[in-house]
Amino acid sequence: MTRLADDSRHSAARVVIVCFFSVCIIFGIRLSFSVFFAEFVTAEGWSNEAAATVFSLNMFVFALTAPFAGMALDRYGPRLVFGAGVVLMAAGLWLSSRADSLNDLLLGYGLIGGFGLGITGLGPVASVIAGWTSPARRGRAIGIAFAGTGVGSLIFVPLANLLIEQFAWRNAYLFLSLICAFILLPLMVIGLRRPPARQVDHKVRASAAPVWGSLLRNPAFWALLIVGLTALGPVRSLTVHQVAYMESSGVMRETAANVVGLAGFLTTFSFIGLGWVSDRFGRMVAFAIGAAGLIAAVMILLLLRAADLPLLLVLYAIFYALGEGTRSSQTTALASDVFHRQGLGLINGLVGGMFGLGAALGPWLVGRLRDQSGTYDGGLLMVVTMVLISMLAFGYIVWRSGKSARV
Repeated sequence: MTRLADDSRHSAARVVIVCFFSVCIIFGIRLSFSVFFAEFVTAEGWSNEAAATVFSLNMFVFALTAPFAGMALDRYGPRLVFGAGVVLMAAGLWLSSRADSLNDLLLGYGLIGGFGLGITGLGPVASVIAGWTSPARRGRAIGIAFAGTGVGSLIFVPLANLLIEQFAWRNAYLFLSLICAFILLPLMVIGLRRPPARQVDHKVRASAAPVWGSLLRNPAFWALLIVGLTALGPVRSLTVHQVAYMESSGVMRETAANVVGLAGFLTTFSFIGLGWVSDRFGRMVAFAIGAAGLIAAVMILLLLRAADLPLLLVLYAIFYALGEGTRSSQTTALASDVFHRQGLGLINGLVGGMFGLGAALGPWLVGRLRDQSGTYDGGLLMVVTMVLISMLAFGYIVWRSGKSARV
């Protein structure tokens, strides 16, 4: 028994490490869109709304795909499902490198790339990790794996900026496509396997009707969907528009890209540290810290217009990192704690779908408000509103599910 337990722990550790590096690539590529967005607006002459539509379509398709990806994971396991997702990612980026118009980019990055990202998104990845870990260690395990988003931002945002400056944005997308095909694909296909926890509650999941019936009758499930919708929407709104906003406030694009990279670096520690806080003091405490950080980041952006201080940029990176480091990790950890009997792939796939829907609507609405009003004020107010709504819904789930402060 001891040897089996040791083997299981070693397998779990390997899965977390593989997920860390996979998330690093997947979300490094996604978060680098802020640099491409600024290039689309300045070099191609597209409006903020039109350029943001590329990302929003990607996230909308992501939202539709993630629930089905989660259910497929429960049935077929991560190797086949994630392998298909990475192939679609690579194909979408390659088509983006061949784009001659906005419509071409919508097809490559928005549609095909959206399918790939939906399959390899944080929700499906979290379901694999949750299947290998107990609730007492789940916050840390997911936090460590999701810390890859921070490392990915640190690497890929400045890298994308360099590639665009040296080779233009189309060749930059070609380079990212090759990374998916020759690094990410073998990493996920070889390094991941089905969690043993997938065998738990097989009878419960054998019929879809009892699962959906219990979910739809549970108010906490509807609150979870609201959390998913409002968790990543605010963060991705900043992800897409932060470089363009900083440029409009007088910050050089290279400096803005470096600030985003710094935020990504700090997010690495935020995910891990707040994952520990989550397991030690409760999911609600960690989520609240992140929400406060995200609101503070918005306040810093507003101050940039009045004072061009390097300290403000550093503070923005810190607060943004606190926000990024809790939204997806704590939502998926709480979902896995409360709804694990309905199938980890199913529930986290649904959460991932709501992540994608919020991430699709948020940046598009901010871009539209910016084009109509000429300022980002309305969009930033919307970001703060979404953060507050997510806090209320998250707290309701904790209260409704009967969880104590220590989950």
